[in-house]
Amino acid sequence: MRLLGFLDPMKLLISAAFGVSAMLLAFVVYQLLRAEQRGGTDTPRDPSQRRSERRRRAIEKSPVYALFLAFIRIPAGFIAGMEMERLRRYVRTPYRRAGYPGGMDDDEVLALAFVMALAAGGVIGFLLLAFFGPAWAIFGLLAMPAGFMAVVALLQNRGDTRQQQILIAMPYVLDLLVLVLRSGTSLNLALARVVSDYEEHPVGEELGQTLSEIEMGAPRAQAMRRMAERLGHPDMAALADSIVQSEELGWPLADTLARQAERMASERVLNAQAKAGAAGVWVMLPSTLVLLGAILLLFGPILVRVMRGGYNLK
Repeated sequence: MRLLGFLDPMKLLISAAFGVSAMLLAFVVYQLLRAEQRGGTDTPRDPSQRRSERRRRAIEKSPVYALFLAFIRIPAGFIAGMEMERLRRYVRTPYRRAGYPGGMDDDEVLALAFVMALAAGGVIGFLLLAFFGPAWAIFGLLAMPAGFMAVVALLQNRGDTRQQQILIAMPYVLDLLVLVLRSGTSLNLALARVVSDYEEHPVGEELGQTLSEIEMGAPRAQAMRRMAERLGHPDMAALADSIVQSEELGWPLADTLARQAERMASERVLNAQAKAGAAGVWVMLPSTLVLLGAILLLFGPILVRVMRGGYNLK
């Protein structure tokens, strides 16, 4: 009787429902992971070789990321059938500058932004419901744009960091290209050497993409200009234009790259000096606050005593 009382029918029903739901969830996850490994065609893929390579490496490195891709493909499949080209371009630009982290396609990045928007709205709505009541929960919808923009801002921040890493390494890369070119090799072999030396660096990834485009038949000038467009920095655009102009006018490419390396190195020094000068102005603010605090500690008690009439100054 005790056993029958313990095994209440309602508890057995709840346990069975929980077990069935857990089994269904495991089966769906298994099917999604198999579809991801097969590389199904229901989600549009980006033709960039670098994006697909990053996707493959991320899946091999982290099973959790493979599970994340399996789930994010569900909303991405719905987004793929919608006319959202403006939003796709909006998230594609910072995602391209960030170097395609994770190798997701445009619909998956857009789906991630929408999921974050829903999550932000749900969390803020729950907090408003818990602290202020049901009438305030609807204002959680105002946090949905913030969740969407948080994904874009994160990609933009990562793209700026990556661009800065490329600009710092570019003078050394150009010096290496000049040394290899002056030894009598072609530009393709020189780029291959740089890509091999900077394999794990963003500059190696960008030059590797440019080299693969050249080897697949794209004109060298077009490949260089595409790299400048991907990075979106005036220095890279000037570098691409100088290489194109050197080829059109027949100037020695090694001399052109040497001049560009000197120019970029000197600009980096000037930028560092400008930032150091601006930092000196900002340092004055905390130092002024520290000095004001020291004055208050020294003379504050005396001023308070005088204002209260504690000292007879007559």
